[in-house]
Amino acid sequence: MFDLRALKYFVAAYEEGSISAAARRCFIAQPSISAAIQNLETSLGTRLFERARQGLRPTADGEKLYPRAKDLLAESQAIMQSFSSPPQRELRLLLACDMLVRRAGPLIDLLYQRMPGVQLKLVQEGEAFDLKLACEQFKSADEWMLPLWEEDYVALIPGNHPLRFKAQLEPADLHGAPFITRSACPLSRLFAQAMARAHIAPDVRATVEREETVPALVEMGVGIAILPESHCDGLTQAVVRPLKHDSGFRRKVGLACRTEDMEMLRFVRQSRQALQQAYAGQQRVRHAA
Repeated sequence: MFDLRALKYFVAAYEEGSISAAARRCFIAQPSISAAIQNLETSLGTRLFERARQGLRPTADGEKLYPRAKDLLAESQAIMQSFSSPPQRELRLLLACDMLVRRAGPLIDLLYQRMPGVQLKLVQEGEAFDLKLACEQFKSADEWMLPLWEEDYVALIPGNHPLRFKAQLEPADLHGAPFITRSACPLSRLFAQAMARAHIAPDVRATVEREETVPALVEMGVGIAILPESHCDGLTQAVVRPLKHDSGFRRKVGLACRTEDMEMLRFVRQSRQALQQAYAGQQRVRHAA
């Protein structure tokens, strides 16, 4: 016998084309995905994927199982929804403009677990919010923040650029180099100011507001970008290099709420351990990949 979770992991691996990508999508470690698929193959008595350097390729039986697995998962979700109560309240979640949506995954999972029936609404900068996932630079005086993770800024270099051969990148290396600026990030602006003071002038090829766009442009060969390490997860056509800089560019990310919002304060404090463990697990998975 197999369970619905194994089918969920199979579908993720089928759609993503690799174990590592499926693990990131499901917010678990790669061995858990691999073990679930192997158990599923044992239960069915057949191979579902051919494993190669390029990733996973579904077998004929894998192709046969995929639509049935999708239907079964959809039916199970429909059954659960038919017995659930209507949404009790709307929760407004603000993701800071320099935050990738997928980094909110553990938080969103926990919200649905601990607030049954909640209806999530993602809001923009300047709008009223209940919870905010942001760097500490975006924290206001009337907000309380739970630290979740810290990470360095790194250089993301196109896979065909000569600077990919350097063990670490220095700001001076960027002089005249094709470059992508991230207008939403406050630390990115500080780095640009530091380069200007040092008379380092990169060749700016693009200025980007949407964070998800930056890694794609780097992989396309548009230019080099300086960005948080977690933005580089799962990229195959670009190279990540440490950034050597006296200021030690690093960001601290946390979950904030208004100090007068007792319900959200209680949720954040009660969820402290679960959230910190979830994000620590993401860090371990990334560094092990």
